Amino acid sequence: MNSITLPPAILKRLEKISTASRRSPESIVKQAIAEKLEYEEWALKQIDAGLADAKAGRVISHDEFLKTLEHARHERKQKKAA
Repeated sequence: MNSITLPPAILKRLEKISTASRRSPESIVKQAIAEKLEYEEWALKQIDAGLADAKAGRVISHDEFLKTLEHARHERKQKKAA
C-alpha cells in the first residue's frame, strides 16, 4: 500500500467531502488522481500536437487569430439575437 501525507487543511476538506458523500477518503483520492492524470495526459497530447502544427507551418498570425475570434463572436451574437 502506498501512502502520502496531506496538509491538515486538505485532509479536513477530504474528510468533509467523504462524510457528505458517504464515500471513503481513499476512493475520493483515487478518483481525483485518476481525473488529474487524464487531464495532464490530454494536455500534453494537445501541446505536442500544437508543436507539431507549428513545426509543419500550420500556424496563423496573431492578427489573423483576432479576426477569426471577432468573427466567431459576431456570429454568436447574431444567433442569440435571432
